[in-house]
Amino acid sequence: MAKRVTAVASMPNADCPACHGIGAIPMTAHFYTGDQEWEAPCWMCYGNTVAFSLPTPRSMDNA
Repeated sequence: MAKRVTAVASMPNADCPACHGIGAIPMTAHFYTGDQEWEAPCWMCYGNTVAFSLPTPRSMDNA
């Protein structure tokens, strides 16, 4: 699993109930070709400054 580094301008909230002060939330997308996991910045800590792109399903070669 490749990790994407996201630059943020502030530190995460140590009392955040969503990420518990880590600043990132592990997420999983379920596709028919397999699951993909990634970490997204915490919305409760960083608010509207969070911008990330969702993963795309793996392509299958039917040749």
